[in-house]
Amino acid sequence: MKKILFSAILFTLALVSCKNSSDDNSTGPDPQLSGSKWIVTYFWDKDKAETSNFSGYSFEFKSDGTFISNAPGGSSVTGTWKTHFDDSKDKLLIVVAGVKPIDDLNQDWVILEKTDTVMKLKDDNTSHLEEIHFKKI
Repeated sequence: MKKILFSAILFTLALVSCKNSSDDNSTGPDPQLSGSKWIVTYFWDKDKAETSNFSGYSFEFKSDGTFISNAPGGSSVTGTWKTHFDDSKDKLLIVVAGVKPIDDLNQDWVILEKTDTVMKLKDDNTSHLEEIHFKKI
């Protein structure tokens, strides 16, 4: 009887102490970003500023996880987005199909700063520095 009780206690302790080795805690759309339009105020790609490439564009982070890029002239491109925790960092994943400059947004961005009105992101690839700043309009 003592062996069974001891085994049961050890088994219970083992279950309680186990944890998932992945820290990808997907959280989905973030209400802080949802429901408003944003513009790019800064974009750095590898070795130069390319902010002007996004002139006239606006972006929407919808609460259902839909990402919409509105181009000057009225056309739009739709994709998806979510916030999550990965590699011990808060991240924003944007997946959108399109041509330049929209395809530059396809990243798993590290969130440097996020408030109700400003969001600063960077690529964590040290050999290809990219950074983008959004401002709520």
